[in-house]
Amino acid sequence: MVCKMLFFDYKESDRLFFEKSDLSLFDIKFFKNSLNKKTIKDLSPEDIEQTTALSVFTPSLLSEQIINKFPNLRVISTRSKEYKHIDLKSCLERNIAVLNVETVDKSNEFHVLQSSIKAITGVLCGCKENRIV
Repeated sequence: MVCKMLFFDYKESDRLFFEKSDLSLFDIKFFKNSLNKKTIKDLSPEDIEQTTALSVFTPSLLSEQIINKFPNLRVISTRSKEYKHIDLKSCLERNIAVLNVETVDKSNEFHVLQSSIKAITGVLCGCKENRIV
C-alpha cells in the first residue's frame, strides 16, 4: 500500500532527509507554502481525494473545514511540539491520528523528519501508541 502524503511548510534544509531515505511506501508532494483556507484551493481534486497523511508545521492552520475536505485522511503529523494549529476535536470525530514530536532540536532537523515519517508509517500500519488525541 502506498500512502499519499502532502508535505507542507517544506524547507530546503529538509531535502537531505528525503534524498537519503527510502520512502517507497509514500507518494509525497512537497509544498513550500503552509496549508490554510487560501492555499487549499490550489490543490487538485485528486490530491484532496487520495491523501491519507498530512505533514505540516506551525504556520499551517488546519481548521475543521480544511480537515473535512480530505475524505481519506488518516493521520496528521506536525513537525513541532505544538499542535494548537490543528483542530483536534475534528480529528477525534473523524478518528484521524494527530502526531507531534516530543522534542525539537534545531541542530537535528533530520531527526524530527525521521521521527515524523516513522510515526506516520506506524499509524497507517495500525499502531496507535503515538496518538495525542
